[in-house]
Amino acid sequence: MATQSQAAASNTLVVVESPAKARTISRFLGTDYTVASSIGHIRDLPQSAADIPERVRGEDWARLAVNVDEGFTPLYIVPDRSKNVVRELKNLLKTSSELLLATDEDREGEAIAAHLVAVLKPEVPVRRLVFHEITQNAIEEALKNTRNIDDQLVQAQESRRVLDRLVGYLVSPVLWKKVGSGLSAGRVQSPAVRLIVDRERQRMAFVRAKFWGLTVELKTPRESDPLFSARLITLNKQKIAEAADFDPASGELSSTSKVQHLMEADV
Repeated sequence: MATQSQAAASNTLVVVESPAKARTISRFLGTDYTVASSIGHIRDLPQSAADIPERVRGEDWARLAVNVDEGFTPLYIVPDRSKNVVRELKNLLKTSSELLLATDEDREGEAIAAHLVAVLKPEVPVRRLVFHEITQNAIEEALKNTRNIDDQLVQAQESRRVLDRLVGYLVSPVLWKKVGSGLSAGRVQSPAVRLIVDRERQRMAFVRAKFWGLTVELKTPRESDPLFSARLITLNKQKIAEAADFDPASGELSSTSKVQHLMEADV
């Protein structure tokens, strides 16, 4: 998890998300850096009842791990898979004079950086390190342009996570009762399925309308001129009806359409 060029000389701890990235980055940094990996998120909402802390198990919202009565506040825990990682990072911090958070530059990476600060509680300066390619030049440039954690990105990730939990835990049981066991509802998939169903119902209810248009090929008197196509747009100063002028539910012309409806006999 941690890679050092020279352990005794390291005094800046750099944390990335993956061990592979940690090994690569360590080759570009000097002996004053230790590069370690968080192996993804180090804390999350509880995944089972056994993960819920004893102090909140009696609360109505404990199963959700989101306190909906207190601003939808999430309950975070450090899962078992991350406890050794946290322990190692805390040990590395004891001999570090600075913490650089080099997680990905997206809402998940920003949240991981914020969670690292919340869990590790560093007493040394903390900076956010961002680069878009793992090269010597990119990392050196990133070291010159560190920034603070972007709280808006952190809040965006937290909102997504809370919505995932609320929709999944509150809507999925309805599916089990009404449709079948083992089904799941989701923040994205459920609205997407609804849009598909609504569209299919519109298709099934669609009533075809018959209307005609007139397209002809014309030619000038000069033999050298090519044929050209022309379409009838208006007749007696009135627009010819097109598909958009008909009500899909009835197949009749819309009451607001001021058009002329051509039938086969007219053309």
